[in-house]
Amino acid sequence: MKKIPLTLALAASLTALAPAAAETPLTYNRVNLNETAQTEVDNDLLVAVMTARAEGRDAATPADQVNRAIDWAVNMVRSVPEIKVQTLGYSTSPIYDKNEIRGWRVSQSIRLESRDNRALGDLVARMQSELHLQSLGYEVSDEQRRRHLDGLTDTALARFQTRAQNIAKALGRKGFRIVQLHVNDSQQAPVPMVRGVMMEAAKADFSVAPARIEGGTQTMTISVNGEVELSDD
Repeated sequence: MKKIPLTLALAASLTALAPAAAETPLTYNRVNLNETAQTEVDNDLLVAVMTARAEGRDAATPADQVNRAIDWAVNMVRSVPEIKVQTLGYSTSPIYDKNEIRGWRVSQSIRLESRDNRALGDLVARMQSELHLQSLGYEVSDEQRRRHLDGLTDTALARFQTRAQNIAKALGRKGFRIVQLHVNDSQQAPVPMVRGVMMEAAKADFSVAPARIEGGTQTMTISVNGEVELSDD
């Protein structure tokens, strides 16, 4: 085997590493920062999810019951223009007993939303004679969120720049350059269950009293985080 001189092999290795090193410039005087801006936003959208369920020895009978219940509910919602309705997932699943199918379970849900909490609360109470109330909670509508988005973003960015300038001054530097910047908008989850809700109202001849509904507020937060490089410019 032909031997390669050690000095030649070492020189070749250093030459191969040189481009990689050149692609990763050294950085100095960089600082990571994070700032936020918050405000309380009114919950203005009430959302309810209601479910029709039925079981039977064959799949056709419970499917027919669920279909009729959902059709009844959708037609009822259409009589109230202040409320929007959307049908959700439809499922049919077997019921087992000792590894044998003894029946079928069918379910489908609908999603109701409205800014009129009284109208939606009354409708939910009426529907509980046929459907189960799966969840009821408040959300901040997209329109409401966007009304606050730009103002909070401006405030968070201003705080970020002020803090970066103060750090530069404290360290004897004239200014800074932004290396990277991320702006994050927190998406709040719906407020779970308001007081007075009957979650699993059984079918009965009497009507269910309307749920007590209180909107309240949510905290909307804009966070700005990034990296700055201190400079003497």
